[in-house]
Amino acid sequence: MKPLTFKPLLEFIASRRNTPFEWGVNDCCLFPADALKVLTGIDHASEFRGKYNSELGAAKALKKFGAGDLESTLTQKFGQPITPLSAMRGDVALIDIDGNTNIGLVFGNVFCPGDNGLIEQPLSFAKCAWRTSPWASR
Repeated sequence: MKPLTFKPLLEFIASRRNTPFEWGVNDCCLFPADALKVLTGIDHASEFRGKYNSELGAAKALKKFGAGDLESTLTQKFGQPITPLSAMRGDVALIDIDGNTNIGLVFGNVFCPGDNGLIEQPLSFAKCAWRTSPWASR
């Protein structure tokens, strides 16, 4: 089995560090999905890609292709949520930033796209998380 290193994840985060939030391109759903695709080759957001380019469009896509909202859709895809403080690198977390619900990638802290690039918030701010890390199964 090929050893799994953090280097691809570090490189991915660095590549998106200054990329602003954009619905349907680099938003809170596609950012962690893109990271997981780099790590695992699996696109967990394939049914959503190209289906929206606005907040309203994203909400409609969650109803049409997901389970209605972010938390339910992630639970449908990845199973029951885990407590945030048990999340590890490569997991996905649900976090509120400035009153908005976001999904972020866990790498120590939680990383989410923001207006000027990545926003980093403490994992302790997360509401819940899902085990998506490829390191969990090793």
